[in-house]
Amino acid sequence: MARSRFLFLLALLLLSTVVTQTGRAQNVAEVQLAPGTMRLAVGERRELLATAYDRRGDIVSTARFVWVSSNPGVARVEADPNMPGIAEVVGVAEGLASIEAKVGDRSASSAIQVSGGGGGGTPVPVGNATVLQIEPGSVFLLPTEDVDLRAVFLTDDGSPGTPSAVTWRSLTPTIATVSERGSVVGLTSGQGVVEAVSAGGLIARVSVQISQATFEVGNEILALSPGQSDTVVVSVPQQNHRQLESRRLMWRSTDPSIVTVSPIGMATGVGAGHAELVVSGYGQENRLAVTVHRPVEFLETLPRQDQGPVAVPMGGAIPFSATPLAADETPVLEAPLTWSLPDTTIASFDPATGLLTGKSLGATELQVRAPGEGLEQTWQITVIEGGLSLDVERMSLGLAETHQLKASFTDQSGTPVSDATGVTWVSTDPAVLEVDDVGKLSPGGFGTAQVVVSTPWGSADTTTVYVQGEVLVTYTSAGQADLYSFDRDQVDTRHQVTDLPGNELNARYSPDGTKIAYVSDERGNIDIYVADGDGSNPMRLTTTVAFENSPAWTPDGQQIVFESDAGGTSQIWIMNVDGSDVRQLTHGEYPSGQPVVSPNGQTIAFSSERDEKKDIYLMNLDGANQRNFTSSDVDEVAPEWLGDSTLVYMVEERERRVTTRSVQRMNFAREVTQLSPAALSVDHYAVSPAGDLLAVVVSAEGPGGTERRLYLIPMVGESVPQEVPRGSSGDQILSPSFRP
Repeated sequence: MARSRFLFLLALLLLSTVVTQTGRAQNVAEVQLAPGTMRLAVGERRELLATAYDRRGDIVSTARFVWVSSNPGVARVEADPNMPGIAEVVGVAEGLASIEAKVGDRSASSAIQVSGGGGGGTPVPVGNATVLQIEPGSVFLLPTEDVDLRAVFLTDDGSPGTPSAVTWRSLTPTIATVSERGSVVGLTSGQGVVEAVSAGGLIARVSVQISQATFEVGNEILALSPGQSDTVVVSVPQQNHRQLESRRLMWRSTDPSIVTVSPIGMATGVGAGHAELVVSGYGQENRLAVTVHRPVEFLETLPRQDQGPVAVPMGGAIPFSATPLAADETPVLEAPLTWSLPDTTIASFDPATGLLTGKSLGATELQVRAPGEGLEQTWQITVIEGGLSLDVERMSLGLAETHQLKASFTDQSGTPVSDATGVTWVSTDPAVLEVDDVGKLSPGGFGTAQVVVSTPWGSADTTTVYVQGEVLVTYTSAGQADLYSFDRDQVDTRHQVTDLPGNELNARYSPDGTKIAYVSDERGNIDIYVADGDGSNPMRLTTTVAFENSPAWTPDGQQIVFESDAGGTSQIWIMNVDGSDVRQLTHGEYPSGQPVVSPNGQTIAFSSERDEKKDIYLMNLDGANQRNFTSSDVDEVAPEWLGDSTLVYMVEERERRVTTRSVQRMNFAREVTQLSPAALSVDHYAVSPAGDLLAVVVSAEGPGGTERRLYLIPMVGESVPQEVPRGSSGDQILSPSFRP
């Protein structure tokens, strides 16, 4: 028969490519049998291929196999001594059997299931046949490739009919030939037709398409562990990715010390390294890169197993990762991982990104396996109707700043479990603040806006954002003092922050910009207040009859230091941001005031007259370790921190009853730098956190008397001072401060 002759020639070609071994059974180290399982119908015949290998992985060409069926009444095996390694299995009766191929004490077996009908076999006839069909209904082949056709007899109602003898012939013999048993062989490219005629005169035809198409291996690269095997699939993309029978091809490895390959395309890793599998046949050749990685000893996974079940919000995604490790605990990144998720209605998993996404409420599990004994982990997954939270509740931004908000899915307790995905972002005032579809904030104007993020199932969270000016000042017009802010590059665009009955002075932004501390005479006395970053919701913190002034924040935003004369003379006090737990830090008959806290929160700088002149002093946050910092012959007041080891302050000098004030800087190494021009007499000042801009208030005589004007003096480059414009000559600008 044509097919048997082809297989025999193939076997001879394979044997010519291997190292000849002696035929003694004791040289055989392994026997492989393909396919490993088979389903047959009663009366159907199919072939098995056995291959023997020695200890080096080479084929033992002289091996002679003994074929045995465990149940000949179910499946019979017929071997042809002229074709070593090939035998036919015949379905005899319904049931299970095992076919064994044996060489000496080495053997392999294939499980056989025989059914009475279906399974690709001949159906049980129930009536006289009136229709003849050919299976398969269409044929695609490469030149020299063959396929077995089968005649199917049916009655008028489509049920199996009684078979009869069939005569096969090719109507296009130059394109394809057909044997007396229905084995078609492609010859040249073209469209052919094969006809079957039954003894009763029934006729059927099938189209045979022969084309010189290119075959391809199914993998771009094959990764194996030592000792691991995998079967390589070869298909023809131009013929609907039709799979070729691997045993009809010739296989070899470019380096058998790294990978071996059997005659049926089964690759087995041997040692770590890189090699290629070469597959040839039908006048062409293709190659597959193979990487055999180091043995994997450990599997490192996240989330950790000891964290218990993993809660995934419905619609949310949580990352999972697994890293194979060698014995020295270095990653074996080329080792393949196998992920499995049994219930994809509860969740889905993308191995490329490692993200598991909750789809519906319920429980499932995710498992990962690495090549090696016991290298697997299973996570118990619970999909919950989780919540949503943003990383900040309140924040501030300058006009030139942007910010990326982070949204997280949370479990029932509110604990974040993963980054939020598939959520919607909305700004309540896009003119003030825009937000894109991933939570990036872009200010558009001064004011306040809320950013709302929400899920399709109704969970939501909100962040309040204050868009503020860089410089905060008291602006007095028509006898009313309110707080305003502006940016250095838009000094003529002021934004009013407060519009309250009293006068607001000496204001400072909180470290995060979401609150403002200031003093006000709204209740008839000078007290300290705190308001939101846009001036709303003012709250009075001090309620004594004393005079309180100069509020300054601790870096954590939880406390405020200030000066008060509640004890008779002005001293330094500290309180919580809600006005509770008020404590006095300095004592004595000489006044102390103007406190500011260092950026690291450890030191308070303040001015004091305790040495019969005004100096800058330092003390710990709790009032301990008070010491003189300046100790000069002139008066120093109004300290400001520039980093943790440099102070800026005003120097007061008197000459002929005229007092002048200038701004200086001194670090802890006692190096002094003059900051303000000598020609200016400064009433108030502020320095930017970066130390690149100085804001000074100076007094000057105008048409209506003394005017207080604000100048911005660049501390770097060649820029000249810039006056901040006023609405009229009678307007005053006082007490500047900068956003942190």
